[in-house]
Amino acid sequence: MMNYIESKQIAPTFQSNFRAEDGLHSRSRWSSFCEGVLIPLGSLFAVFLFMLGAMLILS
Repeated sequence: MMNYIESKQIAPTFQSNFRAEDGLHSRSRWSSFCEGVLIPLGSLFAVFLFMLGAMLILS
């Protein structure tokens, strides 16, 4: 016998008070810096490390 959970009982994990009609909301400088600089640089660094590791393994 399988137990089913009604979907009404499961709370959504993300609830936002902002809607598309509200327009852009101001972000803190730190989150803007993270999204604009740190995340792209971190992604590039991760790709660089992956390529370096692949070259070391294959050589």
